[in-house]
Amino acid sequence: MSEALARLEASRLRLRVAMSPPPPPAPGERPAAGGSWLDRLTAFPAVSAILESVGAWWSQHPLRPVAQVAGEASSAIARPIAARNPMTLVLVAAAIGAGLAWSRPWRWIFRSALFAGLIPQLASRVVAHLPIESWMSMVGTALARQPAAPHPKPASTGMPAM
Repeated sequence: MSEALARLEASRLRLRVAMSPPPPPAPGERPAAGGSWLDRLTAFPAVSAILESVGAWWSQHPLRPVAQVAGEASSAIARPIAARNPMTLVLVAAAIGAGLAWSRPWRWIFRSALFAGLIPQLASRVVAHLPIESWMSMVGTALARQPAAPHPKPASTGMPAM
C-alpha cells in the first residue's frame, strides 16, 4: 500500500510541476528560447524602445477610443455568430476583407494626420535609450567626414608682395 501512495505522490508532484507557470526571468536576463516571439523580440533594447514609443503614441492617439469601441462592438456581434455558425463568420470576414482590399481605404487617410506625433516621439525615445558615448562618436564621425571649408584667397591689389 505504501508503494502505491508513493507513486501517487510522485505523480501529483510531477503534475504540479508541469502545471505551474514558469518563473519570471531575472532582470537583465534574456527570455528562454521557448518564450513567445514578442518576448524574444523585446529582448533587444532598440526594439523595446520602438514598441514602447508606439504604445505611448497609441495611448494618446485620438482614434484609440473609437478603435476600442469598435473592437468591443464587433466582438459582441461576432461571438454569438461564431457560437451558432462559425462558417458564416468566416464568409462574412472574407467578404469584408475583399471589400477593404478593393476599396483601399488606407489611401483615403492622410498619412500625416494618422502618424501625427509618432516620428518625433519615436525619435526622442530612441535617443533617450542610447548611451551618450554613441552620440558623441556619431557626431565626431559626422564632423570628420565634412570637408574643411576652403579659405578664401586674398584678393590681389596689383601691388607686388613684399
